[in-house]
Order: sequence, then structure tokens, then C-alpha cells
Amino acid sequence: MRKIGVIDCTTLDGLLADPTTSSALKVVIKAWSGRDCLDAEHDARLLHAALVRDVDHRLGLAP
Repeated sequence: MRKIGVIDCTTLDGLLADPTTSSALKVVIKAWSGRDCLDAEHDARLLHAALVRDVDHRLGLAP
């Protein structure tokens, strides 16, 4: 678990309060804050999988 001072960055509020959290991630957190949390988690997992695949492809680790 990553902590900055006394800020717990494992929560959405913690990520929003963390000055090292990218502005892009903060925008997503704020935009998704009113969504059903299970739907948001599902979409986040899909996005994560797609980004991992894209990075692997760019690094020549996947077709």
C-alpha cells in the first residue's frame, strides 16, 4: 500500500487528495463518482486489460 504522509492512497478520496495522482486519473475518478461502483470497476478492469495489451504490443511482447 502506497502512502504519502498520512494520506491513504488506496481510496478514491485518498487518490484525489494525493498531489502525485495524475490530473487525468482525478478527472476519471470525479466523472465516475456517481456511477454504480460495480459497473465502474468492470469498466476499469477492461481499460486496464486493454492498456496492458497495448503496452505489451508496443514493447514487442505481444502480437
